[in-house]
Amino acid sequence: MSSADRRFILAGLAAIAGDAAFQASSAVAQDIRQLRTPVRRVFDGWAGPAIPVWSHRPELADDDAPVLVIMHGVRRDADRYLAEWQALADRIGFIAICPEFSAEAFPGALNYNLGGVLDAQGRARPVSLWSFSAIGPIFEWFCQEEALTTRSFDLFGHSAGAQFAHRFRAFAAPQKLKRVIAANAGWYTFPNPALAWPLGFAGAPGGDQALREWLAADMTILLGTRDNDPEHPSLNREAGQMAQGPHRLARGMNFHAAGKQHAEALGVPFGWSLAYAPGIAHDNGGMAAFAVNQLFGAVLRP
Repeated sequence: MSSADRRFILAGLAAIAGDAAFQASSAVAQDIRQLRTPVRRVFDGWAGPAIPVWSHRPELADDDAPVLVIMHGVRRDADRYLAEWQALADRIGFIAICPEFSAEAFPGALNYNLGGVLDAQGRARPVSLWSFSAIGPIFEWFCQEEALTTRSFDLFGHSAGAQFAHRFRAFAAPQKLKRVIAANAGWYTFPNPALAWPLGFAGAPGGDQALREWLAADMTILLGTRDNDPEHPSLNREAGQMAQGPHRLARGMNFHAAGKQHAEALGVPFGWSLAYAPGIAHDNGGMAAFAVNQLFGAVLRP
């Protein structure tokens, strides 16, 4: 057992045993966290535009601490997303980083949610310019910046970030990626080889091999049980998206079920899991504690 494993087992036990103490000292802890301004750096070590990267490394996080990459939503507010994870990072001991895919550098869903795979005319772009292709280099660069020995990372995305996350796992996942959690996506690329990209896999990058590997991947679809508003202002209601379900909760459940069906049809292992955040609507901060439970096994109350 590595020192990191031992540390996280102890952290999980402490989180359970010390929950009351944590709550009692929450006001003091909040004051302390306000003094720790997240670090903002700019990454330019890839073929695409420069990307601001917000990060928070807890004071007690060792060089081999786990790294979680957090993908923001449609507002491109990476700083707010990171702020909503900061207390959990302090409590458990993981390092949180959140790249900022601005609307200016990565306009529209085409260049963020869909990974920049195609240009505005529907033509294939070089893989080096895909938005997906920035994530692996960002992790490597960040480890150098912080002198980390961590060899892998997890990825969480909420809303538009969940759209990015589940497609990233399908088409561009680097070897050092461990787990993906896609939380409350508005709509999905279904693993249907007969349905055209981006609603399905026909014409998608990687073809049949990518589909098989994706279905076997360690990916969790995390859904807020109250994210069930069919009139939510940012919910895509185009015909193809509505065919996935009337709201985000239904669409996520249908996506997972479709993955299981296609894995069985192709005779490949099915690696996806489905998890719920009871009582949570469309809220990154509300989903975070449930995602931490999935990632680190620490039993936390949101």
